Amino acid sequence: MIRSMYCAFGILASLTIVGCSSGGKDSGGSGATDGGDAACDVTFTTFPESGVTDFYYQSSVEALLSEADETATITLADASGAEVAGTITVEDDTRVIFDPSADLAPNTEYSMTVSTCNGESGSSITFTTSELGTPIDCDLTGRSYRVDLLSARFVKPGEAIADLLFSALTVDVLLGVDTASESEILMLGAISESVGGLQDYCTPSIDFPEAAAFTNPAFSVGPAEVELDISGTPIEISSLSISGAFAPDCSYFGGGRLLGELDARVLAPLAGDLAGTEDPDEICAFLAPLGVTCEPCSSDSLPYCAQVEVDQIIGSNYGQQLACVSMENCHPLCGSNGEECTDPNAGDCSL
Repeated sequence: MIRSMYCAFGILASLTIVGCSSGGKDSGGSGATDGGDAACDVTFTTFPESGVTDFYYQSSVEALLSEADETATITLADASGAEVAGTITVEDDTRVIFDPSADLAPNTEYSMTVSTCNGESGSSITFTTSELGTPIDCDLTGRSYRVDLLSARFVKPGEAIADLLFSALTVDVLLGVDTASESEILMLGAISESVGGLQDYCTPSIDFPEAAAFTNPAFSVGPAEVELDISGTPIEISSLSISGAFAPDCSYFGGGRLLGELDARVLAPLAGDLAGTEDPDEICAFLAPLGVTCEPCSSDSLPYCAQVEVDQIIGSNYGQQLACVSMENCHPLCGSNGEECTDPNAGDCSL
């Protein structure tokens, strides 16, 4: 089951913190404070959870309020008590986000304090960053990673749409490094034959037109167009970009963040039965109550695209270098080359 942001914030009742009490601040990271102010009865949950030991060093911290509170604020401090500089933004009236001005330090403990109700109530939690952020001491060339979307946190679209689409995902995205330098890396993407399976050598690999930006150990690659098989239906994610940071030994990457667009016109075969129509305007209207807003597509500016944002992605070691495939059903390693494939080597763009 996919863990979306709303699942993490709204369903895990054990993490719910009740604010606006007359009993002062709760030093723990979960549970309810006693008492209450009838005029202010705000509860909230936090990201990360209290006690987390693998928080990503480039992530923001968040509080999801049970109702709007213009006085809600977040402060962040390191183990010495020194306050971390950053900015606060509020999305959808109830999602309070603190974005540190600089990267957090790896393997370091931090405390996060959420204050509500004009400072009358709040709570603090502690968490620790992971090893990610430590510069790598290894050669990335030829390494490849399996992108785990099913265990990631879906920020956009909401839980219902994420479950509808991605829980039925039948393939993995694979990400590999062709060459690496101190400032950039050339990356290649591919699709697997199945979830957990080998690269599909009969499907063209994903060509990223630009080299990935690389500031050791962090990378960012894209945009590119990616087609995923969902319940037998090919669905394209447009303008897809992926960022993250490699582990010190290059064995995995973490803190992955995926951005892209889903076009209602492309979603019609999947969403049609549920929405009762394949008309993109009606599909967008159907999705609106689920918290999905259709916006202008980057491809043609028509208002049919929903933004995709997935974070907390882990890329596990795939174990072999990805092959560059330029033609469908035409590659030396493709088990079912098509009739038009007179020379399988013609589809091997690594040659």
